[in-house]
Amino acid sequence: MEEEPPAKVQVYVYDLSKGLAKLYSPMLLGFEIEAIYHTSVVVRGEEYYLDQGIKKLPVKQFHEKYGSPIEIIDIGETYIDDSIILEFINDLNNHEEMKYHAQNYDLFKNNCNHFTNTMLEFLCDKKLNDKILNLPEIVLKSPAGQMLQNMIQNNA
Repeated sequence: MEEEPPAKVQVYVYDLSKGLAKLYSPMLLGFEIEAIYHTSVVVRGEEYYLDQGIKKLPVKQFHEKYGSPIEIIDIGETYIDDSIILEFINDLNNHEEMKYHAQNYDLFKNNCNHFTNTMLEFLCDKKLNDKILNLPEIVLKSPAGQMLQNMIQNNA
């Protein structure tokens, strides 16, 4: 039996603020952030992302909810086939911690970018870009970020 060729692995990067983060962050945080990142992993024409749980959609140039990606990052390649990817996602969904279920979402510590990072590690032993993955920690170190976290926690 012939081995399947490797599949390209990409990260689609969206800006949830639609440009407003870059414009207003200096006033609100005291420093500029490029975007409020939402990421997904694309393999073999399927986009895997976190939104009230793990979702999968055929890739489109325009995502109904997030718009067009502001960046597409080529990460590497994987030999892992779709059935194993689905098994992995089922394991994530059925794991006793249920880390990526909606009730365990945390804007700062367990968000879509953490899911993307988990997928990248599984698919090709790579990590998501630190500027995206660590942005919540950087924001939390600012006084305004701490205030925002307190407001979110008090309203949860």
